Amino acid sequence: MKTKRTSFEKDSTGEYAELFLHVRDYIKICIGNDAREKYSENITTLYSKEGGFCYIRVKDDYVHIGWFRGRHIDDKYNLLFGKGKTIRGQKVYKLDKPTRDAIKHYVHETLMFLFEHNALMELKKG
Repeated sequence: MKTKRTSFEKDSTGEYAELFLHVRDYIKICIGNDAREKYSENITTLYSKEGGFCYIRVKDDYVHIGWFRGRHIDDKYNLLFGKGKTIRGQKVYKLDKPTRDAIKHYVHETLMFLFEHNALMELKKG
């Protein structure tokens, strides 16, 4: 029986592999030494011990970043789209300085959200 390829396997070898890998690596750098990945058939998820940050995948002619806490973070770059309960998307066509600045901001905003959320959960356990 043939095993299904993960999204990472497809995205890292396809037409937009270079952009995908650069975006992935940059997000991991922004998260820091604690950055981890999980691979599934449809997405590559990036997370840390604090919680999930985002998923990435190649769509059409860009890299799609799905920010898990997108609805709750400051979108000062006005790049996030979507109307889901929490996730907001970002389209990356090139990893230029403005895009890197936005990604760094969204990672930082997500981390702040996760710190606050996790502290609140600890207090509730209390």
